[in-house]
Amino acid sequence: MNSKISIRPFSGECRASILPPGSKSLTNRALMLSALAGGKTVLTGALFSRDTEIMMDCLSRLGYMVSSDRFERTMTVESAAGEIPNSEASLYVGNAGTAARFITALAALRKGGNYLFDSDPAMYSRPMRGLIEALKSQGTEFEFLGQEYRFPFRMRTCGLRGGNVKIDASASSQMLSALLMVSPLADSQMSVELSLTTVSRPFVDMTLKAMAEFGFSVSAAGSKFAAQAARRTSAERVYAVEPDATAASYFAILPAIVGGVCEIENFGDCKLQGDVKFVSILKGIGLVETRKVGRNLLVMRPENASFPESVELDFNDVSDTFLTLAAVSPALPFTLTIRGISHTRRQETDRVRAVSAELRKFCASVNETEDSIKIVPLARAELLSRVGDSRICVETYDDHRIAMSFAVLGSLDLRGDGSKWLSIENPECTSKTWKEFFEVLYTANADSKEMRVVAVDGGAAVGKSSVSRECSRILNYMHVDTGAHYRTVAHALLERDISPFEEAKVAQALGSMGLGTVLLGNSARMSLSGNLVDDSLLRTERINSKVAEFAALPCVRNFLRDYQRSMADFARSAGYCGIIMEGRDIGSVIFPDANLKVFLEADEATRAARRANEGIGDSIRKRDEMDSSRKTAPLVVPDGAEIIDTSAMNKDEVVYKTLSLIVES
Repeated sequence: MNSKISIRPFSGECRASILPPGSKSLTNRALMLSALAGGKTVLTGALFSRDTEIMMDCLSRLGYMVSSDRFERTMTVESAAGEIPNSEASLYVGNAGTAARFITALAALRKGGNYLFDSDPAMYSRPMRGLIEALKSQGTEFEFLGQEYRFPFRMRTCGLRGGNVKIDASASSQMLSALLMVSPLADSQMSVELSLTTVSRPFVDMTLKAMAEFGFSVSAAGSKFAAQAARRTSAERVYAVEPDATAASYFAILPAIVGGVCEIENFGDCKLQGDVKFVSILKGIGLVETRKVGRNLLVMRPENASFPESVELDFNDVSDTFLTLAAVSPALPFTLTIRGISHTRRQETDRVRAVSAELRKFCASVNETEDSIKIVPLARAELLSRVGDSRICVETYDDHRIAMSFAVLGSLDLRGDGSKWLSIENPECTSKTWKEFFEVLYTANADSKEMRVVAVDGGAAVGKSSVSRECSRILNYMHVDTGAHYRTVAHALLERDISPFEEAKVAQALGSMGLGTVLLGNSARMSLSGNLVDDSLLRTERINSKVAEFAALPCVRNFLRDYQRSMADFARSAGYCGIIMEGRDIGSVIFPDANLKVFLEADEATRAARRANEGIGDSIRKRDEMDSSRKTAPLVVPDGAEIIDTSAMNKDEVVYKTLSLIVES
């Protein structure tokens, strides 16, 4: 009996930083190219999965020295210059399409080789004919032990002659990629021509780019490819494997379903994989917006997004991600049509048929053609009625991508009470590419339940307020401007004709102010005896000239300290899972144990210009001296704070840098 896992809906909006596993496609290409290139290659950021472990096992059986470190995510391949070490081997390729095609092509390079190939039964029906026919035209002999042009079979090899070779890769681009990778090592220069158009051309482009990084040159002109002859070397190299773009797609779409922000680490510079375009597709239909921060990519749900009644998309070039979007369609506010996906019927399972069958459990209607799927979602109330008090179970057909895609749908808090409503059958199938997927999803969700405190400190005109407000809006955190607290107190004291020099009168007046808190949007505002002071009254020249002097008084800072600390409890009682508080002593005095401390700074000229734009003409230098020299809670960089110099940054750059720090903390 298959196991089952129930997906726990997100209790709040997403706030996570995710490092996807290395790309399976690139890991197996890099392993293949490491063997072809010769010498010693260390792969960093590699994916450890059944498919890549099958690939390593096959290389080892062929005589290459293969080692790995799962903790460090490294794989090492060593080979001497020359041909494949072992002339005989029994090779098992499981259900790994890349290993099946790549190792078959690699073995064909050996002169006098005799190799027995077998696979999982599921691989018996997957396409191999185009590659086998191309290799046969080069002199390789095949003895089929079952159905013709299918596993299992025996290969007798004589190397590749080279010259002009035609290949039918219409059923799988992996067959073309396999032939291209071995083409530079043929006995004479090889040219490869497609007899029919291949699917998933981006995967072929990925192969060519990866080959170039290993020193192999293949020129492409339409359906023709010409390889430059090459030899194995004894060089040593390190090759960094990009994060898997398809794996990243699950967390790229997550904010569109549950809200909030997800940071995808090391994904900002990915360039080899066609599936990186999935994020652009999501942006194009208004489901997410993105910002690059260093090497990472922030993905968030846009504010006030609007959608058409129906959306139609061509996923031919990014077909591995069509499941990601299709599976969450019950949570989307439009009819969705995806076309260009006929070839996905011949992958781990018939993915069009499988996803259609599962979506019919959640949707008003699902219609499939050979090449497309049209999904009409139910209204939210109708979906709730269909689910009722039970849990709908999604069959995975032993397909890792179906399991992961529908898990994102299950992250939606459909009932609004956090109760589970969707189960995934056979969750272990994700080990094909991401064994820890459900653990990572659970961790991202668990983080959303914890009350988090972010302290943002800095002097005048460094951008604290604008940055804190925007980060709070995006994350749905409560925002607290402690500068407004001091302005409110200064206004009340000045209204009583009390000056900063009358400290005894100040201390006496503070006790009768009746501090309270009122929420305006997601900003917590201080009230006095139940009344809010109009914000315009807090920004007058009179207040600007006196607020720093009042704020320097120990009695004022001590008076406000406990009130400001109470804001975390207030945020929790108001249903927030986080608070961003800005000021000058938040990380040092108010919340010294904050989850994250950020200290903003900028050069004096930049800050003076910003103050002038706000109509404030006080001296930045004088204000800094007053803030840093006061006896109580002087302005300092809090211990452990992340320092951001905003001098040469615009607001958005500071916002997204701060967001990145928050989700990573």
